[in-house]
This record gives sequence, structure tokens and C-alpha cells, in this order.
Amino acid sequence: MKKLAILLFFTPLFVKAQIADSVKYAGSVKYYTKIIADKPGDAEAYYKRGSAKSKLKSYQEAIKDFDKAISLNPKYQDAFIDRGRAKDNLEDYKGAIADYSAAILIKPTAIAYYERAVTKAHMDDHKAAILDFDKSIALDPNDEDAYNERGVEKKILEDYKGAMADYARAIAINPTGPNPYYNRGIAENITKNYTAAMADFNKVATLTPEDPDVYYSRGNTKRYTKNYQAAIDDYTTAIKLSPDFINAYNNRSVAKYNLKDYAGAIADADKIIALDPKYADGYYNRGLAQDGLANYNDAIEDYTKYITLTPKEADGYFKRGTSKLNLDDDNGAVEDLNKAIVIDKEYADAYYNLALAKKSLGDYKGAIEGYTKYIALEPKDGDAFNNRGNAKRLLGDTTGACADFRKGVEYGNTQAVGNLAKYCK
Repeated sequence: MKKLAILLFFTPLFVKAQIADSVKYAGSVKYYTKIIADKPGDAEAYYKRGSAKSKLKSYQEAIKDFDKAISLNPKYQDAFIDRGRAKDNLEDYKGAIADYSAAILIKPTAIAYYERAVTKAHMDDHKAAILDFDKSIALDPNDEDAYNERGVEKKILEDYKGAMADYARAIAINPTGPNPYYNRGIAENITKNYTAAMADFNKVATLTPEDPDVYYSRGNTKRYTKNYQAAIDDYTTAIKLSPDFINAYNNRSVAKYNLKDYAGAIADADKIIALDPKYADGYYNRGLAQDGLANYNDAIEDYTKYITLTPKEADGYFKRGTSKLNLDDDNGAVEDLNKAIVIDKEYADAYYNLALAKKSLGDYKGAIEGYTKYIALEPKDGDAFNNRGNAKRLLGDTTGACADFRKGVEYGNTQAVGNLAKYCK
């Protein structure tokens, strides 16, 4: 019995093969229907018809046939496993686990533990999934898929060392299987081992050159290493292979922004929003690009849409507040920056910009408070010390101002040098 794998990247669609398979499975349904008519007590015929229906994605009908097969043969292990798969596809995870457990009671097999692990993974019960993959591997230590999928679960639990070991074991068993290379590349990206990630994604690209996701992920690696144009090239390839690949448009928009190609970034963001008007990052990225073009009013509109979709994200309020600051709407900036800080009390840049807005409003005490909180998070920023020193000076605190100007000089702020000479004789 062939197992099902958790695939983390797109599989190329071979349309002609799919059509041929559909014809084959439809023919199987007809064939076993005739056998069942002649032999209504034939459990195997029900099982095979159910399997064909499952392959046609007629899961409810398949389950009825598996039910009948099991009623005729209560020890029919394959029927329990395939019924579990059908239930898993219908997101009846508890029912699927019950079927796999029944199969294990009949006889513990690697495939039954493997499939139960897959369903537990679908339920986000990753620790339990690993335990079942452990049992599957103990029964079949040469199953590359079990190592690969256990690696995926370990990665989710941030056990990157364990995940890497499992991917390496899967690759040792089958050096031409693309999944472990791909999944290892993802883990290497997370752990910032970008050279190794590039090698793994390059390998996947040679094994499955029509897979758009490998170009997307390799593009991410290049973007993380600030090789933005090369990243754009990979995202473009991913989009050519999958024209509605929204994440590729999103990350290409980011890479274009990084290259200050703001018009290009906006074009990609427009495409994202056209594909999915509720894709929040499309508005966020377009807002960034509008900021880059000094179109602050348009940026504010985009950040407002982003905030509507993600009201608990501090970034939206910070960016909108900063755009308002650039339009001299200091009160509006204060309101948004305070909201960002409520969400994320360690958002250093929000404190800094809040201090700028309060200083513009003549609230020097509020500005000092903002700079003080920023400095607590960024204690070696000479600009912040110089700015806080100016605010203290305007409140008549010459001693405090001079102390800040000295710190500003210590941390490389050139304006603090002049202020120290002018105000602290």
C-alpha cells in the first residue's frame, strides 16, 4: 500500500496523465461495480472500488465502500487505512485517527503509524506526530518519506538540528528525491545558513525544474543576502511557471522596493491586490513604495487598508503614523504611534518617531520621555542622545542636555559635537 506524503512545495501538473488516471479509476469503479453485483459478499471488491473512488476524490462514496468492506471483513487492515485517508481528506481527523488506530490494533505496521502521524500533523499535534513517525521508522528504517516528514515536524517545533539530521537521512536513502533537499533549504534559511540553502535549492531546481516553489524559496535566500536583482529573477521565474503565485508577487515587490524601484514594487502590489483584495501585505508593500515616492497621502490610504485587515499588527500604525509625520500631521502621528506602542511595547522606532512628533508639537517633556524609552532599547544611538539633549535644552535643563550631547558625541553624532561646543562651555 502506497503512503501519502506531506508535500511542502508545488507539484507540477501533468494534465494528460491526470486525464488518463481519471479514465482508469472511473473504469475501475465500473468494473468492481459489476463484480459486486455478481458477488455482493466480496469485501475486496468493495475495497478496490472504494480505493478508485478515493483517487477520484469522491471521498464520501469511497467511505461507504470501505464501510461495507470492513463490515464483511472486520480485520481488513487496508480498508481501515484507506478509510482513514478518505476521512483525513474530508478533515474528519478524529475519525481518521480512529481508523489508523484500528489498523494498528490488527497489526502494527509502518504505514499505519505513518498515516496516523500525517493526520496528527494536520491537527497541529506535532509532538504526537513525531512519536508516530518514530514508530513508523522503527518498523521501516529505510523509509525516506518518514524521515522527511518527521523532519518537517521537528522544524515546526524549532528543532532545526533534529530536522536537518532527518533530511540528511532521507537524502542518504534516496539522493534524487527533491523533498528533503527543499525542506532542508527552508530550515537553512530559517537558521541563516544561506550558502547551504542555496546549494539545496539549486539541487531541487535540477531535479524538478518546473516547480515554481523552488525558485520562490531560492529567491528568498537571495533576498535575505541582499542579492535583490537575482532574487527578482527567481521570483519572475516562479511567476512564469505559476501566474497566480501571490507570494512570489509579494516578495518580488519587496525586492523591487529594496532596489528603490518603487514603480515596479507598486505594480506587483497592484497585482497582489487584484488576485486577493484581502491579502494585507499587498497594501503594506504598496504603502512602503508610495512612501518611497513621497506620496504620503496614498501611503496612508494603503496603511489604513492594511490596518483594517490586520488590526493587531503594530507595523501598520507605525508606518501610517510616520507618513502622517511626513505630512506634518503631528497629532495624527502621535495617535498612531501610541497605538503601535500599545501593541508592541518594545517598538523602538515608534518611540523615536513619537518623540519627533511631540517635539514638533512643543511637548518637550513628552519628547524626552519618548527618546528615553527609545534609548533604553537602543542605548548606543547618538542621534537619540543629541535629540533628547536638544529637548532638555529647550526646557532649560542645561546640565541634562550637555550630558546627552556628550553621549551623542561618544556614539558618533556630528551635530552633538556642535551642540556641545555651543551650549556647554
